[in-house]
Amino acid sequence: MRYNSKRGIVFKLLKKQKTESRLPNMSFEIGKRFIVLRSSEPRYSGQRIPVILGRGRAFGSGEHKTTRSCLEEMEHIPIFPNSKVLDLGCGTGILSIAAAKMGALSITALDPDPEAIKTTISNIQLNRVKKIVHPLQGELEALDRENFDLIMANLYGDIVLTLAGKFPSFLKPGGYLLLSGIQYEYSYEVRAAITKSGCQLIKSKYLEEYVTLIFKKKPDPCRE
Repeated sequence: MRYNSKRGIVFKLLKKQKTESRLPNMSFEIGKRFIVLRSSEPRYSGQRIPVILGRGRAFGSGEHKTTRSCLEEMEHIPIFPNSKVLDLGCGTGILSIAAAKMGALSITALDPDPEAIKTTISNIQLNRVKKIVHPLQGELEALDRENFDLIMANLYGDIVLTLAGKFPSFLKPGGYLLLSGIQYEYSYEVRAAITKSGCQLIKSKYLEEYVTLIFKKKPDPCRE
C-alpha cells in the first residue's frame, strides 16, 4: 500500500507487490518486442528490446500478468517515437524504460513511494535512459497540467476511480490512457467514469483476475 497523508490518496499497487519485486531467475520475453533481463546477465545481443532490472523494493519485475499486459499493449499504441509519456505509479520503472526504448521523447516516472523512486533511478541508469526518463516522487497533483501523449497506470480500480476525472486534463487531444491492475468488480465503473470524463474506450483485455483498458481522449472540437 502506498499512502500520502497530505493528499489522502492511496496508491495501492497490486497484491503481489512484495513477491514480484524479487527478480526472476532468468530472462524472459514479453509480447513480440521486449525481453526482461537481470542486471547480472551477460550483455544482450538479440533482436528484442532489452529491459534490464536490478534488485529493488518496488513493484514491476514484469512477471505479474498486469505488467506484462501493459508491455504487450504498449507495442500497439501509435504514439512512438517522439512522444511525451507519464508513468503513474512507476514502481521499478519498467514501463518507463520500455517507453524510452520504444522512442519516447520524455517520460515522467511518478510514484509517492521513495523506495520506488530509488529503484527506478537505479534501473534507468542500468538501461542508459536517464536523459529521457525523469523520476519524480509525488502524486498526480504534483504535476503541472502537462499534455501527455500517453498515460500509463497499473493501479487498483478504486484508485483509478479517484483519478478518473483528472486524467483528461493531463492528456493531449487524441492522447492515450493505458490502465491495468483493475479488478473485475471495478471494470464497469472505471469504464463509465473515464468515458464520461471525455475519453473513448478503444480496447478491453480481460486477464485472470484483472482487466487492461485502453482509452483515447476525444479531439478538442475547438481545434477541428
